[in-house]
Amino acid sequence: MNRQQKKMSRREFVRTMAAGAAGTMVLSVGVPSLFAATPRRGGVVKCGMSFLIQTPDPHRRNGAWARQDAALAWEGLVDPISLGERFRIAAEKGAENVPEIKPMLADSWDIENNGARYVFHLKKGVKFHDGKEFDSGDVKWNWERIRDPAHFAAARKSMAQYIESIETPDRYTAVANLTQPYAGFLMGNAWVNAPMMPKDCIPYGKNFGQGDHKSDRAAPPGTGPFEMVEFKQNDKAVFKAHKDYRIPGLPYLDGVEFLVVKDQPRTLALRSGDLHYIYGVLDDYFATLFKNKKLYQTFEADNLMFYPWLFNETLTIYLNCHPTKGNSPFKDEKVRQALSLAIDRKGLAQALYGNRGIPAVQGFLPEESIWGFDNIKVPAQDIAKAKQLLKEAGYSDGLEVEFAITPTFGKNDQMAQIVQQMVRPAGFRVKILSQMGLQYWSHLVKMDYQMMVFHTGGDDPMSRYYGFLHTDNTKTTQGYSFGSAVKDPEMDRMLDDMAAEIDVMKRREKFKEIVLRTKEKAYFLPYMRYALANGWSKKVKNFHPENYYIAEQAFREAWLES
Repeated sequence: MNRQQKKMSRREFVRTMAAGAAGTMVLSVGVPSLFAATPRRGGVVKCGMSFLIQTPDPHRRNGAWARQDAALAWEGLVDPISLGERFRIAAEKGAENVPEIKPMLADSWDIENNGARYVFHLKKGVKFHDGKEFDSGDVKWNWERIRDPAHFAAARKSMAQYIESIETPDRYTAVANLTQPYAGFLMGNAWVNAPMMPKDCIPYGKNFGQGDHKSDRAAPPGTGPFEMVEFKQNDKAVFKAHKDYRIPGLPYLDGVEFLVVKDQPRTLALRSGDLHYIYGVLDDYFATLFKNKKLYQTFEADNLMFYPWLFNETLTIYLNCHPTKGNSPFKDEKVRQALSLAIDRKGLAQALYGNRGIPAVQGFLPEESIWGFDNIKVPAQDIAKAKQLLKEAGYSDGLEVEFAITPTFGKNDQMAQIVQQMVRPAGFRVKILSQMGLQYWSHLVKMDYQMMVFHTGGDDPMSRYYGFLHTDNTKTTQGYSFGSAVKDPEMDRMLDDMAAEIDVMKRREKFKEIVLRTKEKAYFLPYMRYALANGWSKKVKNFHPENYYIAEQAFREAWLES
């Protein structure tokens, strides 16, 4: 049996849906399909979204909602390969042959000094929304801003921590000299991690739109096809076309509006024609449409268009390991292990999403990524062992724990209630705390929670595993890892060793040991991936989300039918 056959037989669900991705054709960006109508200029697409970026500072956040906003307005030196293309190549050639990135604001790059020096050759004539031309000085400023802990940049570790010095030998060349070889630097410079803004557009030490920072702009300028011109975090984000966009003739639309709408009304508004596009079609409705369909292949149903895709990170229960903050019992390894064993991941995935849910115990799926491993299995629920571990930890009568969730994402409220019932027989008495926006996400900075929900996986092992497991010495972390509050010298050594390895297969083996140690220590608990769909009106033409890493990027080449 070859590698592809072995991988594709691993799970019935993924095998069946991924098979369709192998036939997906990648269209040229900015060039309408030969069978499409003539492009029409003008019009504003109204989109129903579940949430918006917490603050319009693209360095500050890089989660799922932040990327939807960033997809329109900001770009980076490189662009991650689309999810559809990843599945297609993995199915045809194996996950180890899937490229990670392609050029965006950089035309090309050279990797020198055994992976410790990166030379980027920039595109010429690229304009920011404020009219300034993009150049190497902007790259230097963005790298320095992300690297400085004062700005709380989401990609500080994955992108900038190894930068020792920066050179700008000419206007269109930017050079990063690193303290060591680092294979993750290219993905770290993708737009989802290091979006480019014009030099000095935000004062030092400030985050755009937060604290005492004031601006007459709704958001800092980017080079994307649309400019954010209005932002109300719990209401809407408004984007207008960037008339000097780097790809001639694009975008066709005058603008895009993101409107915050709850799940059920969002789907109803799409079906009634009040919205052109929505993120996350109502699950029960999607389930009836998805039968016999394939992931990453657009299909028509109910006089609408749908794009089914696999959420690109693993939903994960994060546990606060800090010895004092949050009064967390999960500082004890046995308590963490007990909770992991008390959760029935297969049952949880089935209860929430039926056959569209995939139980998981790692951040990446082997069907789509070289960073996923077939032989790391989802553990079976074991209540007896969980009870024994709690007894050994001093909790013979069980214990009460607080589980913070944000109901604005997915089915967190239902998930928490199911977990609450699952783990009760083991001795966990779970109190669910439903929180919104910054009230919820600030827990990762303050480390004042016990349990909460986020993602694992990301764009590269450096995104979440390194970011949430490696110790940090900033003012907020004080020698513990960000968010998870882990302090594990052996994990630090393993993560540093993996980061410095430039041979991809050797790096993969080092990362596997990290995944296994994370599972053994139960530092966080990945539990599932799931299939969902975005939907849009047939009035939206030339919209091809399968060609992009984030579906909303496809608005740059779409138009509205009259």
